[in-house]
Amino acid sequence: MHCHDFFEMYIHYGGGKAYCVGKDTYQLKPNHLMIFPPFNLHGVLDRQVLDDYERAYLYISPSLLKKAGCGQLDLQQLFNRYAERGQYQFLMRPDAALHCKEQIQLMIDGLQDTSALGSYTNFVRMLSFLQTVAQTVVHTTEKFEPLAVNDPMHEVLTYINEHYVQHITLEELARHFGISASLLSHKFVMYTGRSVYDYVLYRRVLQAKEMINSSLALSEVAYQCGFNDYSCFLRAFRRVTGMPPNAYRKYAKELFQ
Repeated sequence: MHCHDFFEMYIHYGGGKAYCVGKDTYQLKPNHLMIFPPFNLHGVLDRQVLDDYERAYLYISPSLLKKAGCGQLDLQQLFNRYAERGQYQFLMRPDAALHCKEQIQLMIDGLQDTSALGSYTNFVRMLSFLQTVAQTVVHTTEKFEPLAVNDPMHEVLTYINEHYVQHITLEELARHFGISASLLSHKFVMYTGRSVYDYVLYRRVLQAKEMINSSLALSEVAYQCGFNDYSCFLRAFRRVTGMPPNAYRKYAKELFQ
């Protein structure tokens, strides 16, 4: 389970079973496109059982996504509009999914050409990829509903997402769900790819990253995200993002301008 400061366009070709977005879980099938705006928590579940897992993905900042619309289409607004109503998943035509895979591979190969023409060529490839994605989004009529998940770890994950600003420990979670702490720890790592402690920390910092874009004082952001004091917040934020909160605030202004 993770999130980004940018948009992610994810295309699943095979091997995945289920994908979690926030508190909801969706079934994965070949040629499924998923779009995650910034700060949307998501991830493939039960990664240890993946067999021949294949996907393609593109990360793009909100500012670059605005430029990619070339003044004709507000791609950021388009993708956000679907996400706001809980629609993250779309079905691509097989030829469209293949085209996107080919464009990403061409972009990867094209990174070796650092000339102005090489950079421009890769930009055009990105536009071709985004055009195909936008066409899929606009023309998809099927709406994918979340799966009903009975896995106890999904209940644990949901509980943490609803209470992460409160004091949460592995032992308290184990007592709440009536299982041993060691078993919960093992199962949670298998399910999410993170320990309970790391996930709670990550979830708090994720909330802080969103709130930093506001006018709130950093000390108030820390308090509202569940940190008892600013020094704890500072250490956690550095650990997750690689930079202090004040530096991230400046970075975010450029990223989302």
